[in-house]
Amino acid sequence: MKPFTQEEQQQSIEAFRSIIRKSENALARMKPGTPQTNLLEKRLNAARIGVDVLHARWEGKELDASQDELLAAKVVLEGLLLMLPSFLEKTKPGSGQRTYIERRIKAFQIVVSYLDEEVI
Repeated sequence: MKPFTQEEQQQSIEAFRSIIRKSENALARMKPGTPQTNLLEKRLNAARIGVDVLHARWEGKELDASQDELLAAKVVLEGLLLMLPSFLEKTKPGSGQRTYIERRIKAFQIVVSYLDEEVI
């Protein structure tokens, strides 16, 4: 994979941090044990692993996740990557929302490619 600029790295990390913040806020308002809560918890865990993978690759930090956790995160992020283009189609070119979704897609693609290398 090609090297990423400092700006691309920062945007990717921020995309995952944003997902984590929004998911934590939503989770705090949801009823525990529901299917929606369980799905959000899986996505939140995948986002946390995603940002950890980026830090591990780009900053040399330790990646503290099992193979099962990495594989589960990869599956969740791949599923989200399939959904995001439909959201992109609904946005106007040049809009802030479109830029946000494009950055999220790129961040997910980067992490999935790194997870392909990590998961045995």
